[in-house]
Amino acid sequence: MVFSRFWKLFCFTLILIFMTACSSANMEDVMKEVESTDLSDESIDDIKVGMSINEKTLRMKHGNFEEHPDNEQYATQRNYDQYWNKDIILSVDRETKEVLQVGVVETNDTSSSSLGIKIGSPIEKVIKTYGENYFTYEDKEQAINIIGYVDHQKNLEISFIHFDDKVTGINIGYAFDRMKWKKK
Repeated sequence: MVFSRFWKLFCFTLILIFMTACSSANMEDVMKEVESTDLSDESIDDIKVGMSINEKTLRMKHGNFEEHPDNEQYATQRNYDQYWNKDIILSVDRETKEVLQVGVVETNDTSSSSLGIKIGSPIEKVIKTYGENYFTYEDKEQAINIIGYVDHQKNLEISFIHFDDKVTGINIGYAFDRMKWKKK
């Protein structure tokens, strides 16, 4: 009887420790564990990570991007600025003007990934389109659920924020240890 109670308490404690350890993993740790998916042709509305914000074709198709109002507030904390128009938000290296990340503005239901996923698409379609080698991450502080894919060879990731099994956000960016992403 005493042994049975001890055993149950021990198992319960192990489960709690395991759950705590699993939930404390950060997104980068989860991304490192997933198998690679080829994202070399990935873009959002033909905007690719690595392009220059000054490229003529980018401006011709999307117009000029305005500086995001928060840039000044974060100027001393990061090496990039954000630019946006009514559909897309870009994170751009301050010195080289290289696009580090491309995201879809929440109200934009027309822009899509290169494989046709857009805001409102079902998560089931994301998995059917991109495959089974995805990571999942839950940011409990912001109540955000993410499913994503990593290209370990190209150092790229695409992530789909979702709610009620529908895509509510899309981002493509560098996955790991990009010097430009590090704080000053």
